[in-house]
Amino acid sequence: MLRRENRQMEKQKEKRKIPWGMIYIALTIVALLLFGLFNQEFGNVFFTIANLTPGFLTVAVLVTLIYFVLEGEIIRLLMRSQKIPMKFHSGIKIGLLGIYYSYITPSSTGGQPMQSAYLLRDKIPVGISTAVLIMKFFCFQCAFVFCSVASFIFMLPKLQAENPNLIPFILVGLAINGGSIVFFPSLFYKPVLHGICRFAKWIIGKFRFLQRRFHLEDSVDKFETDFGSYTDNFKEKKKSLIFGILLSIPQFILQMSVIYFIFRAFGYREISYLEIFAVQSLLQVSVSFMPMPGASGAQEIGFSSFFKNYFVNNDLYAAVMVWRFFTYYLVVIVGAVLVVADQFLYGRKCQKEARKAALSPVEEQISAAEKE
Repeated sequence: MLRRENRQMEKQKEKRKIPWGMIYIALTIVALLLFGLFNQEFGNVFFTIANLTPGFLTVAVLVTLIYFVLEGEIIRLLMRSQKIPMKFHSGIKIGLLGIYYSYITPSSTGGQPMQSAYLLRDKIPVGISTAVLIMKFFCFQCAFVFCSVASFIFMLPKLQAENPNLIPFILVGLAINGGSIVFFPSLFYKPVLHGICRFAKWIIGKFRFLQRRFHLEDSVDKFETDFGSYTDNFKEKKKSLIFGILLSIPQFILQMSVIYFIFRAFGYREISYLEIFAVQSLLQVSVSFMPMPGASGAQEIGFSSFFKNYFVNNDLYAAVMVWRFFTYYLVVIVGAVLVVADQFLYGRKCQKEARKAALSPVEEQISAAEKE
């Protein structure tokens, strides 16, 4: 009888519980459908790809996969500096989810917050995960700016001769991304962090109902403590930070190399790899600060401006579609599928743990005996 009553109470709780996981999955699917609906050129890209050299496209896919692996490995490396173990597949998952949410949110603002939310499910405090992810971003920005400055120096004579109007956009991009290298490390200076947290608590104080219901001031204090713990014994973390920057350089090179293999798939071979890489790097730095999700619009326009002298067989628009498919659309699709699958599996895991917690020790023995 007791067992039956417990099961009935559990079912009643499940009925009252709002299925946030299923709602989240539904919204993700709707977003993906709308994504395909409002990107009409997306349907034509498959026809274009079918007529390209398959070998080079395969290499482009492999390069992208290695890029994802490095993304996850750098996160794992920085997590280990906090003595937080992370499995290989978990690192890739967190890395890909961060890229996915960055691509679908304005100015790539959603990546790190959503990664912190997913890491919180694994019992990693938000303050610690945020500190690690900011350092991951810092590592990538160092590689980004270093490669972009080298590319600018390499391409400057040709830009001055052929596309001088692009130089101001490149300089603005270098200034903004270079500034981020200075700004984000300043957050690890405890007076700066404390000032930001005090400001956050002042804003919360203006909305007392938030404090009463969610205890946000206490959450800010805990966040500050956890985040600040990253700066403790920072000398021990310098080695992992240097390795993170060194790994981010080949990662960035891989990301910028996709366009070269697309270029070769269209049948071009006259231009060197270094030049195509440099042009792609300068395109990226010129549009990275644009506020649209995935810099949509700016990326396409920028590609047409930077590569108009390279795709000269009346195939520039087709090249834009193929390039965006491999570097944006494909990531969005894979990311959305991963979000749905992960949420489904996590929901099943939570239900299993809830059922297990609802059983008394005696009932667990009975259940185990019945299985035998």
